[in-house]
Amino acid sequence: MPDDRCRLGSDDVVIGLDLASAEHQVVVLTAHGQRLTRFRIPHSRVGLEELLRRTLPGALGRAGGHRVFAFEATGHVWEAVAYVLRARGERYVVINPLTTFRVREARQLSREKTDVTDAEQIAELCRTGLVTRTQLEARPYLALRRAWGEYRRLREERARLKVLVSHQLYGLFPEFLRVWADLLQPGALAVLRTGLTPAAMAGLSLSEFVACVRAHRAGRRIWRFKLAQVHRYAEQTIACPDGLDVLAREVQRAVARIDVLTTQMTAVAAEVDILLAGLEETQYLRTIPGLGWASVAGLLAHVGAVTKYRHGRQLIKLAGTNPSRRDTGQTVGRGQMMSRRGRAGLREVMYLATLSCLQHNPRIRAHYDRLIQRADRPLTKMQALGACMNKLLLYAFAVMSRREAFQLDHDWQRAMPRVA
Repeated sequence: MPDDRCRLGSDDVVIGLDLASAEHQVVVLTAHGQRLTRFRIPHSRVGLEELLRRTLPGALGRAGGHRVFAFEATGHVWEAVAYVLRARGERYVVINPLTTFRVREARQLSREKTDVTDAEQIAELCRTGLVTRTQLEARPYLALRRAWGEYRRLREERARLKVLVSHQLYGLFPEFLRVWADLLQPGALAVLRTGLTPAAMAGLSLSEFVACVRAHRAGRRIWRFKLAQVHRYAEQTIACPDGLDVLAREVQRAVARIDVLTTQMTAVAAEVDILLAGLEETQYLRTIPGLGWASVAGLLAHVGAVTKYRHGRQLIKLAGTNPSRRDTGQTVGRGQMMSRRGRAGLREVMYLATLSCLQHNPRIRAHYDRLIQRADRPLTKMQALGACMNKLLLYAFAVMSRREAFQLDHDWQRAMPRVA
């Protein structure tokens, strides 16, 4: 089970693991910091069974005592290790990799980094309690985090291809962007699927061109006046005609990849919908004006179960939007900036959600206007936006932990709960 307090007795041992995809380095320390042994194990069930066997008190030459395992949240490897240890009822501590990095930089001036030193540093952090711990999410939240991560990667890849196609159109058919500024519009994609160069488009009559595009539109409605604009621009394009056949085929293949990504995004979004429907917090978050599907999914994917947190300020620190003072030496009086020490993905979700809430949530809008218009030390627009991100996180924590819908006229400041 996860050990949040890491209380060690005099006879206990700490087992530090430096995880990797193939093999794990193991270092065993006593409660007083003395190294007992070190060895390597493969990343498999056989390897973990060997780890449990070789760290028993008898195998270590000790009369008794308990053991605590410690490792970093590295990739997806740590999840498998934590799952096995939790199933066996073992005590373990999952350490934030940033903590290990900061402590190593502070304590080791030589900056030596090996598997053995990393495993020993992890064990030492667990022994002294100087750790920022991470917990293995419950199954529904872990599934949602993975599905949302896949959806986000697909969305980013599609956006990258969209930029690539727009750059290619500057050489192939620059006037095309005057008709469709957003290349992800169905009509724009239908034209680009044809693989026609401007010269080939101009060689067709308007009716033939419309029929050609309609064949790549899968029977959906098509905007004939936009196709007429494209056809007219094709007759007077400024593009250099040399080598456009190759460029047109390259654009056609890029659009085919966009179609594949769009299909995959639709499938993953359906999976996210199913996972959201199984979480009780979803219905309460959706009552906050301005929070849409993507905001709710992203928030729950990064935050997980709300029972892990005692106060909404912990969500603010998790997102890295908490104010951080920088008053030192001559640098005084420059205000407070975001710490940016939390999860960048959650910070992105909250940034976009807050922009939406400024348009649709009167309480967030009123808070924003009050901060930028107050007479005493008014905030800049970006500072006020960051403060509204924190306010939105507090509202989200309140509705999830109290299990009640959001109300515009409710005094959420007084009703802010503390979860034991």
